[in-house]
Formats: sequence, C-alpha cells, structure tokens
Amino acid sequence: MTQLPSSSSRSAQPLNSLRVRPTTYSVAVYVLAAVLLFELVMVISVFWLRSMVVPVNFQVPKAHGALATTKPAPFIPPILPPDVPNLAVSGRQTLLALPNANDKQTQMGNYLDQARSRRRDNDLKGAVALLIQAEDLDPRNPDVLQGLAESYYLLNDPVRSKAYWQRLVDLGPAVGRAYSLARDHVLLLDSTREADALQAPSILGREIYINSVEKTPVDTQAGAPMFKLRVVLMRKDPNMPNFDQRKLQPYVIFYQNYGDPASIPGPGALRPDLRPHKGGFDDIFLFQDKRAKEALTVEYTLPVPGTPGPDGKPMGDYYGYVIGIYYDKTLQDVRSEPADLLTRLPLPDGIE
Repeated sequence: MTQLPSSSSRSAQPLNSLRVRPTTYSVAVYVLAAVLLFELVMVISVFWLRSMVVPVNFQVPKAHGALATTKPAPFIPPILPPDVPNLAVSGRQTLLALPNANDKQTQMGNYLDQARSRRRDNDLKGAVALLIQAEDLDPRNPDVLQGLAESYYLLNDPVRSKAYWQRLVDLGPAVGRAYSLARDHVLLLDSTREADALQAPSILGREIYINSVEKTPVDTQAGAPMFKLRVVLMRKDPNMPNFDQRKLQPYVIFYQNYGDPASIPGPGALRPDLRPHKGGFDDIFLFQDKRAKEALTVEYTLPVPGTPGPDGKPMGDYYGYVIGIYYDKTLQDVRSEPADLLTRLPLPDGIE
C-alpha cells in the first residue's frame, strides 16, 4: 500500500509574506526625483534670469512730445555737485535767468561769456556753476567741456578734470584743436602720481551717467552697411544703495531724415527708425561687486532710402541718434549725434 505524503510535512508559508524590492528600485526613484527637481530649478532660474536682463529700448518714449512741436524744451536747472554754489538762489539770479535769451544758442553764448568773466575774477566755482548750466543745454559742446575741464583742474580736482577732458577726446578730431589738447591732458593726468585716484568714477550731479560713446566705422555685413555703438555707463557711487537694475532703462533712438539732405532738417523732417535693432549689455548682473562701469553695444543697419519701412512708408536717409539713460523712470543722462539733435528732439525728463 502506497502511502501519500502528508500535507503537514510540507513547509508552511505565511499568507502575508512580502516581496523584497531590489535596491536599484529605490535608487531609480531617488534619481528620478532629483532630475525632476533639477528641471524645476532650471525652469525657475530661466524666468528669473530673463527678468534680470536689462533690454535696450529702440522706440521713442511714450512721454516724448518733441516730434509734434518745434518749441524748445523748457529749461530745467541741473543738479550741481555739493561743493558748487547754486547761483540761481545765491543773489546772482539775474545772471542765470537770461530773460531775453529764448534761443538755446544765445543762452549757451551767454553762459560761456559769463563763465569766462567769472574765471577772470578768479571765481572758479561760479564759473563751474554757469558751465554746468550750459552743459545741460548741450552736453557735447567742446567749449563747455573744455571750460569745465580747465576750471576743475584749477580747483585742484583732477578726477572731474580728467572726466571732462576724456569726454572731449570721445568727440574725436572733428572738434579741432581742443581734441589734441584734451588728449594731451588725459595722458598727463594719467602719468601723475595721483593716477590711482583718477581711476575713481567722476563725481557728477547724476546717479548714473554716460561716460563715453564709441561709434565704429561703417562696415558691410551680409551685404548691408552697418555700424556699432558702444556706450559705457558709470555710477557716481559704486555703493549706490538699493540699486535695482530692473529700474534701468536705456533708450537708443536712431533718426532718419525725410527732408533735404543738404540742409539741417527740422523736427518735422526727422522720424525715428522703427526697424528692430540688436543691442544689450555685456553682462547680465550690472554694477556687481562694486563695478563702476557697464557697457552696452548696439548694432545699426543703415536704411536704404526709398525702400519700404516697417510701417509701410519709404525709409529716409540716416541722420543721427539720441541716447537716453533712465533710472526709476527719471532721465539721468543723454548724448546725441549730431550734438544739436538733442536740443531739437529732447527726451522727456520722465517716462511712463
């Protein structure tokens, strides 16, 4: 008789036995979670970096109203350095008010004449105050820049003196004898024992200002003539408190001439170039680690007169540009080429 094996002889297995997961399973879960977290951080950082980028505006500011009128912009007294007296409130208001001088060129001549008179009387700070008033009318006038450079040198202020000599050098040989004189003075000041002190930023009545503008010769790229503008900005105070680069708004506006190319066009014959242009700062984080200078570069392709523009109208001849630097919606500094373009198409003191 064959005896069947008893069921009790088999090893008993618990019904709630657990399946052991391999170690690689847990590792894979952690790796996947790390990858997802990394991608999330990257997405957030991309949006954050985009918000930090300071774009260059090529459109005319909304508050700009100079295209519709030929009236000169209202005169606004500048912010003077702390050691220069404000003559408008120091008992000499009649010299600065110039009630009979409505034309800016006449005002400029009066300021220069009075500044020379002050220098002859050895009133150097009074001369500086008048020249700063003239600088607000035309920040690229060679006589004004030379007068400020010489006055500050006589006031034993080589930092500001060199800043104005350098601005004369930036204008180029077209300013005549003042160019070679300015270049000699810059080299002389650089070679003095106070050379280290001269590397400090110029102390001007602005928080952020344009130190220099360099324009490359016209070159042909991809069959189109173009040039580049390199604009160097400086901060008056490297430790500028609460600086927020997102409040910095540079405007570079190129103008086309629709009038007679042989004559100086009025505001009605000048129109902003509405084509898209390339431009931006060299760095993303501006004035970091107490950096005093930041540079932005703009590429401009010359228009072909008569060809359709972005608004469907034929384009005109290239005429010049205006550069405006705004911080917290307030105009800080301006430059233009030609120099008188700024007086005919002034930028607004504030923007929306």
